[in-house]
Amino acid sequence: MKYFKVRESKRFKRVNAADVKASWNKNGNTKVGAMWTFSKLYGNEEFYFPELDDNGGYITGTCGGNCAACMPDCYVAKSYRNDSVSYGHMKNTVAMRRDPMQAARDLSAQIDRAKKKPAICRIDQSGELETFDELTALCWLAEQHKDIQFYVYSKAFELLTPALLSGMVPENLTVLISVWHEYGIEVYNLVKHLPNVKAFVYDDRKFDYAAAGLEIQTYCKAYDESGKMDHSITCDICRKCFNRLNSCKVIGCYDH
Repeated sequence: MKYFKVRESKRFKRVNAADVKASWNKNGNTKVGAMWTFSKLYGNEEFYFPELDDNGGYITGTCGGNCAACMPDCYVAKSYRNDSVSYGHMKNTVAMRRDPMQAARDLSAQIDRAKKKPAICRIDQSGELETFDELTALCWLAEQHKDIQFYVYSKAFELLTPALLSGMVPENLTVLISVWHEYGIEVYNLVKHLPNVKAFVYDDRKFDYAAAGLEIQTYCKAYDESGKMDHSITCDICRKCFNRLNSCKVIGCYDH
């Protein structure tokens, strides 16, 4: 169990799950740039938030068994040094688990109220898709805002495969199949014909993707081969992960 003591303050007041609403982070960050993001609790461990009335303050991360080998290297862990980050992820997790469609309606309403609408929204900058109802709700959200590009990276293949093959995922919601060594290649091959599907490939130079039939076409510009981040490149500038260029269908990312 990971313990997070949310500081008592006007901002971090005791909350009840019934009053929690899903919300976007509208501020972006040094990695994604100027875009809106939606995040939930990462990993598959149990977290403790004493300010949460629901379930005695205990709540598990959203990645479940989909973490595979990436849990120890997850970039989200470092951000949880700040209570405000883990607290926001916790609220979104509770809201999405309680009522996915209501969470999607809350996110949609936040877009509607904004004077400056986002051009790009990243779903699950932290966390993972958990249920088919959640995926359905997010597809509905994208349908309501067809002028916005939404995108998500996911290992929840058991949810994504039937949804993508049935055509329920709208064109403006790009799904990046997270590939980690051999994990994810078969699924990507099943859905790669779809214009809103890409592969995002973890490259630690320990697996021969070409030998496995997957050719990395281009690399994420945010990290160099040593894993150092280039702060001059942000996702909203690069756009490889949500454009429609055939040269950007399979995107590699160096271990970082």
